[in-house]
Amino acid sequence: MRTWNLTADDPLALRLAADVRLGPTDYADDQIWELTLAGGDPPALALRTAYGLRCRDARLFASFRDVGTAPAAAPPFVTDPKDFAAPVTLTKFYVSYLEVRYSPLPAIQVVAEYWAADSHAVAGRLTIANEGSMPRTVAVHLSSVLRPSEGGEVMGPVKIGDTNLLTGKTGNLVPALVAEGPGPADVTPWPSLSRTLELAPGETGYCHWVQAARASAEESLAAARAVFARRPWEAEFSKIELVNASNPEIETGDRDWDAAFAFAHKVSLACYVGPTSHLTHPSFIFTRIPERGYSRAGDGSDHPWQWDGQVATEAYVNLPIITPAAPELAKGVIRNWLAVQAPDGFIDWKPGLAGQRNRALCIPLLASIAWQIYEHTEDRDFLAEVYPGLRQFFEHWFRPKYDRDQDGVPEWTHTIQSAFDSNPSFDRFSRWAQAADITQAESPDLAAYLYREAQSLIAISQLLNIPDDVPGLSRRAETLRAAVAKMWNDATGSYHYVDRDHHESPTGGVLAQGRGEVSAEINRRFAPSARVLIRSYGPGEARPPVSVAIHGRGRRGRRRIETIKPSHFQWYWGMGTASSEKLYAEIERVEVNGLTDEFETTVSTTDYTRQDQTLLLPLWAGLPDRGRAEALRKTILDPERYWRPYGIPNCSAQDPAYRPDNRDGSGGVWMMWNTMLGEGLVEYGYRDEAAELIRHVMAAMLHTLKNEKTFREAYNSDALEGLGDRDYLWGVAPAYLFLKTVGIRIISSRKVWLTGRNPFPNTVTIRYRGVSVSKSGSTSVVVFPSEREVVVTSVAEQMVEDNM
Repeated sequence: MRTWNLTADDPLALRLAADVRLGPTDYADDQIWELTLAGGDPPALALRTAYGLRCRDARLFASFRDVGTAPAAAPPFVTDPKDFAAPVTLTKFYVSYLEVRYSPLPAIQVVAEYWAADSHAVAGRLTIANEGSMPRTVAVHLSSVLRPSEGGEVMGPVKIGDTNLLTGKTGNLVPALVAEGPGPADVTPWPSLSRTLELAPGETGYCHWVQAARASAEESLAAARAVFARRPWEAEFSKIELVNASNPEIETGDRDWDAAFAFAHKVSLACYVGPTSHLTHPSFIFTRIPERGYSRAGDGSDHPWQWDGQVATEAYVNLPIITPAAPELAKGVIRNWLAVQAPDGFIDWKPGLAGQRNRALCIPLLASIAWQIYEHTEDRDFLAEVYPGLRQFFEHWFRPKYDRDQDGVPEWTHTIQSAFDSNPSFDRFSRWAQAADITQAESPDLAAYLYREAQSLIAISQLLNIPDDVPGLSRRAETLRAAVAKMWNDATGSYHYVDRDHHESPTGGVLAQGRGEVSAEINRRFAPSARVLIRSYGPGEARPPVSVAIHGRGRRGRRRIETIKPSHFQWYWGMGTASSEKLYAEIERVEVNGLTDEFETTVSTTDYTRQDQTLLLPLWAGLPDRGRAEALRKTILDPERYWRPYGIPNCSAQDPAYRPDNRDGSGGVWMMWNTMLGEGLVEYGYRDEAAELIRHVMAAMLHTLKNEKTFREAYNSDALEGLGDRDYLWGVAPAYLFLKTVGIRIISSRKVWLTGRNPFPNTVTIRYRGVSVSKSGSTSVVVFPSEREVVVTSVAEQMVEDNM
């Protein structure tokens, strides 16, 4: 496995947590740490946590002094890495283990290992070697500094039985630091346990320590002793090395990229916790950082949205990254969804480890994800296990509750269900958005997801020899294909939303505006017919009894008066919106009643022509013909719309709601859609464009990894800036997309799939399970563990096997 040599100036993401692959984690009290290579108060190489916001800060660090260098007075403590004789370098990093090397004093070499032994204890070992020619006496001080919550206590020395330890109190925790051998120190500015090592030339000494945090000092001490009882820790560390030996090693010719991809695997695997009685397989949370992990309720039911369930969009990015290293984790996520499936096929949008349910229908991506897992594992039994449930789930989408006009093209129920909350056309919580009703539109993204699901289910049914399912799935797919084809607009080179009832994409416009009650003569005709949209703005928590009367004629010329009742309005922080249920070929008059002058109202027709990234997703689904795919490529590469410096943004840069930082508008780079669009470019043969897209997003990610030491939830599309949560699982470097773009897929130590050419300038080498694949241009060199070497120069897809 690769040994790194990364410094504080390099890309880093050093959160530390218990690895679910090595033992169960505590969903309600998961204590997460972070290693900082410099800085802080005092400046130190420190492990820190917030205990899930139960303290302001907690830090663990070591100080060193050379006892023999100044007989007349005690030498200064060396704590700040700036004062070290040799700098700190990170050499290994896994979910639950970090290794750094440094020289705090001349000729004294330290290897510091940090280990999240479980959800309640973190441990470490200092290996201290005298590399000089003279004997040395080195004092080592292990400090634990706690800034507790209100009413808490800072760390201080305590003796329980014959054990010296440091304890404090914060929230419902009593952290305890226990070290091997030493007693309390009284010569450092910080609460410390000390040990003095006398080292002959070439001799090595050790310091082992554990900090555990439970409800009492006695419980914390018992937890720490349980970790000490697992010594020798070499066996534990060997297990960690073994479970991480399956992580693909990616060499790109760029050291920063290599580190970013390695940290992407680490962060992606770290986001798994559980299992629980509610989900019997481990599930992912969105961001596992020191400020998260604690549930006041004690069961996780009160966790915030980042921890309250698994969502298909996040799974789509995460599972292909972790499958090579942890295929059972990936399969378990699909099994979790199927475990909560209702008898009628319904699967919840966001099932959680504490039994949480969102109660919306899951995004139709599960069969596509299951097929991706199969492509990396070729586990036919897994597909046979999950196929019946996935097939039933797919059909559930076509029920009248979701396909409201029963034309075979369902509609979203809410923007949150679509995972595109900040949709400029349909967001009903933001004043900058149009706030139309998404249930009244048919969307290219939902149709693309369903089409891709149908194709995946067809592939699975053919693999499993279930031919009777293929005709029905093919009919579903053809209906979706034909509907999406009609959503195309040659003038914009894009697909567009269409109205649910007449399946056209009319432009919108303001009909009337006013304060209080509004009565406006409109007397306008519309072709195609228009849907009326009402938006009222007023005091923050007001929910007035507003009603609307629309006088006009329908598509068949019949005069009507439609009343929009107060119950039809959706209110959020002083913003109320409603849409007409009917379409209008002519609008004569609109009356808005029940509002005071505190409210300003705009009456308009719904605009279906605004452009956002989800309208491009038919490319990912394989829906457009070659001509339209080329037009979409040009649209994606248009810098005035989508081809921004750091990735493809939420919406076109020409949209009035566009904000590259996603603040008070729609924008930013979100990796689920960038991943899908990158895959679509590859599938249509646009590898150079996919490679350029990867370069754009990698520039943003490397900026945050170097400057903030973290991935982010999203990225500014026009400037080097991270957005949203730290180490969000879909915001990691796109390792799967990178390998797909290069055209390498390693199945096992004996089987490799190759396709296309490497569009990156450097040779790319992938090492996985003893296989090495190097690719430069269209030439690939495969070296199997048997040392058999195969050279492939064709760009056609082919399988390379080692039959020796």
